[in-house]
Amino acid sequence: MGDPAENVDLVQEALDKCVRSLLASHNGDPLVVIETLLLAVDARAERVSFGFVRGCLPAITCRND
Repeated sequence: MGDPAENVDLVQEALDKCVRSLLASHNGDPLVVIETLLLAVDARAERVSFGFVRGCLPAITCRND
């Protein structure tokens, strides 16, 4: 990932730092980093949703419910 000419804001800088850290911990493999981020987002959605985010209606049993 290339460095920008200037930092957009502190949030972007923090995100870039996290991505660089993930890349370093996974030997520079971007596919593993993407998979890790997707798993984290999926886990977060499962914790905060009542089923709608996961594509289920409350009356329908979702995976592992």
